[in-house]
Amino acid sequence: MGKRTGDPQNKTFFRSDRFFCEGTNWYFCTREGTTEGPFESKEDAQQELFLYLRRINERERFGIVATTK
Repeated sequence: MGKRTGDPQNKTFFRSDRFFCEGTNWYFCTREGTTEGPFESKEDAQQELFLYLRRINERERFGIVATTK
């Protein structure tokens, strides 16, 4: 995924594993600085991240830009 509308031009984003496990629960982190979860499996967290990114992209199409922390 590339640079999104509204992302600062001079900010560098570092790719790292967005997913992490605490106990038996899985979570993912977003560019907006949120942690989403818990999910029962890493596969569930991956699917939810895909849906999350799709929602963000749809909002941007309509001019609604998510803010980053």
